[in-house]
Amino acid sequence: MAKKSSKDINYKRLFIAVDFPEEIKEKIFVFQKNVKNSIIGNVKWVEKENFHLTLRFIGEVPERYVDEIKEILDEVSQYVESFPITLEGFGGFPSLSSPRVLWIGIKDGLNDLEKIFDLIERRLVKKGIPKEKKPFSPHLTLGRVKENIKILQDFDFKKEEILIEEIILFESILTPQGPIYKPIYKVSLKKHT
Repeated sequence: MAKKSSKDINYKRLFIAVDFPEEIKEKIFVFQKNVKNSIIGNVKWVEKENFHLTLRFIGEVPERYVDEIKEILDEVSQYVESFPITLEGFGGFPSLSSPRVLWIGIKDGLNDLEKIFDLIERRLVKKGIPKEKKPFSPHLTLGRVKENIKILQDFDFKKEEILIEEIILFESILTPQGPIYKPIYKVSLKKHT
């Protein structure tokens, strides 16, 4: 893949994700607010409209890759039926005692998410996009920790089941106010039979 050096090439910062219904985003937002009110320290909180579950962060690639990634999603969607996942729990990477990221976990649906990740990953690598270095660990990011924090109480996000019916290619547009996630392509999964 070409390095970001040519002034003639336009780049896009891309990721593939699952979005959530507004009523689920509202429940996540209320939970996030409760956590926020019980933390001492500096955390960059994810905006409610940006809550999602990343399947694969691609990063900055030449714009010409967009059509190829769309084709990959079209192909992958033929192999995967819609499926439920369960959002549940609260944690941090690398640990809750010393987190860099605060998250809500995924319980049910992990095998299906891993299948989608593997199908996408193999195809992206064939197109010249570098292999993901980190192991796939599905979660919903609530915030990114900027310095050591102290969490004043225990939290646990109660079970919320969501039916995953589509995969979305997003462009991440970085602004001084924070990122804007713009959906640029959606594919529907096969109906569960």
